[in-house]
Amino acid sequence: MCEEAEIIGPSSSDKIFCLFDNGMIRSNKTASRIRIAFDGSAHEDGQSSSLNQSLYTGPNLHPNILELPLCFRKSPVAFTADVKSAFLQIELDLRDRDFTRFFWSDNLNNESYVLNFTRVLFGLRPSPYLLAATLKHHFKKYKEQYPHIFELLNSSIYVDDLICGQNNVPNALRTTLECLQIFSDAGMLLRKWRTNSKQLNLLWQQEGVETESSETSAIDLRPPTKVLGLAWDPENDLIYFDPKDLLKFLSRRGESKRFILSVVGRIFDPIGILGPFVIKLKCLLQDLWTLGVEWDSELPPKL
Repeated sequence: MCEEAEIIGPSSSDKIFCLFDNGMIRSNKTASRIRIAFDGSAHEDGQSSSLNQSLYTGPNLHPNILELPLCFRKSPVAFTADVKSAFLQIELDLRDRDFTRFFWSDNLNNESYVLNFTRVLFGLRPSPYLLAATLKHHFKKYKEQYPHIFELLNSSIYVDDLICGQNNVPNALRTTLECLQIFSDAGMLLRKWRTNSKQLNLLWQQEGVETESSETSAIDLRPPTKVLGLAWDPENDLIYFDPKDLLKFLSRRGESKRFILSVVGRIFDPIGILGPFVIKLKCLLQDLWTLGVEWDSELPPKL
């Protein structure tokens, strides 16, 4: 995944870029609770461009974000999975690796050294396109052998998430096993399978399919399964908006236009579950703009 970078002298004309990294604690995850995030958008103010500003995003190859959850809900047997470390399964060209350098140290008391990534990095603008293009190229190999699965994968993969369903349990099991084989042929693992069908879940266990595990058996403490930002309760087959993270952010009780805009930006709701509430916040923002309220000024009493 990483390799020690060659030290380039100041007189060299070779271009390099060093990424900033930081640890992110994800309390809503049952696995990988700490993620090391690399910031491809960091740059010196007014002096230079960030790495992301210099990269081409690529076309959007993902399915429609509104159609996907709706199609997912119309199937009697719904199931989800995700690709383990999806971006890190794609190798970076040797010529691009100097743009993914970062400083690392095994011990705070030791001198740091320079590494660079050898795989596609989460957090860079073109990474979602590179992953989607790689997967679609791989899926084409199975167009003749598994025509139905070929169509399903092209319409049911969003970044590294598989979100789909079938009309009955036998079809769902066959789809699961064929998807596992196709991804295995690419050196990728589909894991954390979840379904609203107890029968399918039992068959998965018999087949050795890696279902989503939990660190606690208490249902009320279990982090909800996420489907494109929405919470899904497979046991009761309910999709809902989980307000925990939003309420934690609201507890800061900011009273400025900037804070309200931040609240709106934190609500990811592709199918409009919270539409009636979000529109009120947007109307409030519109009123603040009309009144000429500054970003960090206190809100007028009448609002």
